[in-house]
Amino acid sequence: ASGSIEPEGIHYHDKFEVKYGSFMVGPAYRLSDNFSLYALAGVGTVKATFKEHSTQDGDSFSNKISSRKTGFAWGAGVQMNPLENIVVDVGYEGSNISSTKINGFNVGVGYRF
Repeated sequence: ASGSIEPEGIHYHDKFEVKYGSFMVGPAYRLSDNFSLYALAGVGTVKATFKEHSTQDGDSFSNKISSRKTGFAWGAGVQMNPLENIVVDVGYEGSNISSTKINGFNVGVGYRF
């Protein structure tokens, strides 16, 4: 997110950025030739950065605050093979990093060769 406010000759520009990534491994269980279930466990990391810049009467101020935290991550999903070399993956991923819960759904399509 970013934005600016300009009351009474002061110009502000703030930017907040969050990046998340994970590395997980786990088993898969094939239900049939076309369907598999999988579970994942590993580590997730989040980096949050806040940048601010302001000017007033020719004076300038800049500040940057950044924090990176790592924690446990998990996931589960189903993988489908609708055609011989096509893979469709639908899954859930969650993590708990510094008492902050991060979760989401992932959908992917791939080609196996």
